[in-house]
Amino acid sequence: MNTVHYLNNSMKLALIHRKTINTMTAVVSVMGGKLQAYKMIVIFFISIHLILQLLSPLHAQQVYSASTLHNAASRSQTIQHIFYQRWDNMQNNFCYFDAYVNVNWVFDFDVNAYNRGTGETEAVPMKLVRTFSSMLLALPVYTPRDVTTNDYQQSPQTDITNATGALPIKKSWKKNSVLLGLSVCGYHYGLTRTVEISRGSAGSETASDYVFSQFFDDIAALTLIIVPHITIHCGVIFNQQIEPNDDGTLDYNFDPSKTAKRLLTSLSLFNAITWESTAASNQLEATDISVNITQFISIVKTTPQYMPAIIIGYKQFKKYNDEDYDPVWVKNEKLLGDSSRDSATLYSYYATVRKNIDNFYMAASIQLQHVDQTLIDKRTLETIDIPVLQMWSMKAGYDFLHKPGWDFFVWLGVTHWYDPAISFHSNHNNNNVTGWFAMMDIASPLFTFTLKGSYNDSYELEKLVESVDKYIIEGSASFRL
Repeated sequence: MNTVHYLNNSMKLALIHRKTINTMTAVVSVMGGKLQAYKMIVIFFISIHLILQLLSPLHAQQVYSASTLHNAASRSQTIQHIFYQRWDNMQNNFCYFDAYVNVNWVFDFDVNAYNRGTGETEAVPMKLVRTFSSMLLALPVYTPRDVTTNDYQQSPQTDITNATGALPIKKSWKKNSVLLGLSVCGYHYGLTRTVEISRGSAGSETASDYVFSQFFDDIAALTLIIVPHITIHCGVIFNQQIEPNDDGTLDYNFDPSKTAKRLLTSLSLFNAITWESTAASNQLEATDISVNITQFISIVKTTPQYMPAIIIGYKQFKKYNDEDYDPVWVKNEKLLGDSSRDSATLYSYYATVRKNIDNFYMAASIQLQHVDQTLIDKRTLETIDIPVLQMWSMKAGYDFLHKPGWDFFVWLGVTHWYDPAISFHSNHNNNNVTGWFAMMDIASPLFTFTLKGSYNDSYELEKLVESVDKYIIEGSASFRL
């Protein structure tokens, strides 16, 4: 599937940024004089993005082949990440039920399609829509009797690098309680096209529908929680790609013979040491090991209040496998008809520091990388020099409510990401890109709502590198008990 990416000219880009700054600063200004500092933060982050855009080359039409969409291994990492996030949210808030839905729109995702009438290939305006939904249930199977106040679990420090940092909303689970969890999750990737239909004298109307290949990833999992000692997840990931019929229609039938399966497992001890893995075809495909140093210390002693939360981790992912959608060859070039395949593993080493001062939250992350094999650029056939730095990010947020069960967060962040496929999917001269995101997060005892906008956010690029130089809007909501 070939796609065409284009952005507006520099004048329109500058106008967008100017309107964005005016709008956001006006919103902040009306909230009172004490928020003038946050007005300056808004201007600071958006000004950085504007400067980065003006220093970068303008992105004309760029033809490339989709990669991550066809990579079931990469998509599996995406759905697992959200799955673990939802369970972390459940445990941090001591909930027994969580229903969650998320919709993500990637704009300017155009596709080169063959026009049978003209016999030419034309760029067709598209929009990528990604939808995720999940339902989690935690069933108490054993609860100790005759417990004291000290026998209740204390809420672990929420990971504000990926979550809101909200305060717990319910009475904590009793220590040594046993809960059994059931989970079902689904993620759908689909390209949509909007066309105008003429009704003659009656006017015209527009219609939108999914076209081209559709991608589905699902998880069915069991969870065992022994409070607060152990959390175990074990489940199956189902990956399916549905191709359109000759007439362009799609048959949404679940075909086990065309569905790839992967096994996910996770073990967490005291919410401090976590091991996650994914296996496919009887071999380990990905591993992630992390240690929450602050939480680990708190097991044996009380940590000082001024101490930030510190997380370090290591992960490995068999990312490059000489597939058609990969931007690189592993070890050497593979000629047409060559059935041999080599694999390269990406090793990442990361650290996160986070701290809140009253209602103000801050977090910073860095991730280093190493690839165990030589990578060859498929376009130039030159060896790629992989930099040590893969990612960095900084974010700041303010909670305007900060009450148990009630939160109203506003987040702003700047990120940086490296991927050898970035220059494939844009006109960037290198494979590094810096971006930003802004997010609003509202939480109540029963419902949550999140709205996020981003451009070249490292979190989005890690999920789907084709989203480089594209604006993304995301909305999500949840119901919990």
